[in-house]
Amino acid sequence: MQGIKNKLKKTMKNIYYIATCLICILALAGCKKENYAELNKGNTPLAITASVNTIILNEKDRDKDAVVLNWTTGSNKGTNAAIRYVLQLAKQGTNFANPVAEDLGPAVYNRKYTVSALNDSLRNHFKAAPGTEFILEARVVAQTQAEGVGAETSPVVVIKITPYLPVSATLYLIGDAAPNGWDNTKATALTPIATEPGGFTWTGQLSIGDFKFITTLGQWVPSYNKSTAAADSLFYRLDFSQPDDKFHISTMGVYTLKVNLLSMKITISQPTQPTTPPYTRLWIVGDATPNGWNISNPNEMRVDSGNRFVFTYNELLAAGEFKIPTATGNWGGDFYMPLVNHPAITATGVQLVPGGSPDNKWQITTAGAYKIKLDLLNMKINIQPFTPYTQLWLVGDATPAGWNITSPAPMTADPANPYLFTWQGAMTAGEFKIPTKTGDWGCDYFMPMVNHQDISSPLAKFTPAGNPDNKWLITIPGNYKITINQLKETIDIVKL
Repeated sequence: MQGIKNKLKKTMKNIYYIATCLICILALAGCKKENYAELNKGNTPLAITASVNTIILNEKDRDKDAVVLNWTTGSNKGTNAAIRYVLQLAKQGTNFANPVAEDLGPAVYNRKYTVSALNDSLRNHFKAAPGTEFILEARVVAQTQAEGVGAETSPVVVIKITPYLPVSATLYLIGDAAPNGWDNTKATALTPIATEPGGFTWTGQLSIGDFKFITTLGQWVPSYNKSTAAADSLFYRLDFSQPDDKFHISTMGVYTLKVNLLSMKITISQPTQPTTPPYTRLWIVGDATPNGWNISNPNEMRVDSGNRFVFTYNELLAAGEFKIPTATGNWGGDFYMPLVNHPAITATGVQLVPGGSPDNKWQITTAGAYKIKLDLLNMKINIQPFTPYTQLWLVGDATPAGWNITSPAPMTADPANPYLFTWQGAMTAGEFKIPTKTGDWGCDYFMPMVNHQDISSPLAKFTPAGNPDNKWLITIPGNYKITINQLKETIDIVKL
């Protein structure tokens, strides 16, 4: 008997649950979703207001709200039709002849303008002068989406705004301390800091020397120079009559530069970097290289004695592949490889691959002379096809031409080898280097690896823009024969 009672109780619970669900379903079915853009708006007058009526814009606040415009719904004349809103901004006194107009659609009752957006609109559309108060008028036009109902225009709200002149969106590093020297067409770009108005940053190697900043490639002014007021301050130089003070680097190394053109401040710091390279010897192996896939005897790369994190390899390469082993005789060793297999030779990405797997390789598709530079500190590789110069010169007080860059001593090309040039003659005690053109101290040079390198060393170095300004030193006057191989970057200096 008790079992029958329990079953009856359970059945009644199920019936109650089902009935409750049915009631909910019927209630939901009876609900109608209203489109609040299409309700009767009554006789609400259309009006617009501004959160502020006088604004002095400041680029430091570029991402903040400058002004918020709010408006009432207006009336759809009892049609229950949606109302479409168009916001108009115009210069005071123009009767909205040339407005900025935004069709915002239905059910939109405000519009926010950030400082930068409002400043851009004033300067680009209205040609408002920076630092001068500009009087802006704003109104909203409401168009009911029903036949026979005309548009309604709100009264005007007036906003007085003082715009600013934005700082440069680009900034470039230039100087003999910088990677590309004083060539203002090749200055090094800094990276804008997205979260910091006016902020730029750059990390890389600086040489001993000076630097400053320019805003436009190919133009010397305007520039940002060192201020005499404080060591960490910038000076905005607008013309050549103003002081041209520069920042100075006394020790070559990797530096981080952080600049803010609004606060006019600069920080120069040296990030923590390894002091010794992970490898002192590297090789290159592959069928693009002279020794092919011989891992027991691959071609060795050359370490830069001026920067032991840099390895170079200059050679006539065949069409084929290559990678860079860290040891010989072992295919299972670690390799420097590209980030993907067969990237474009213009790609600079490189990675150290333990065990050499996955087995990515660089690919040379066109046989010819190439110069390869691997930077272990910055983990970059540059693979450049090389076209030999058709003329080279000697310049310096050790040469007959002295420091006359307009008319330096010409070297003689080897008719059988376009990469070889020779000069022979009397030299005095002094310095020299090898320019690739005349009349331009900012040209590219062949120079020693370090300043005043022993003339018995066969190592030369192609130096873009002549920076750092290393020179060979002749200490004993006499007749000399100098032979340079511009592909292999070797030099032979022999006293006759």
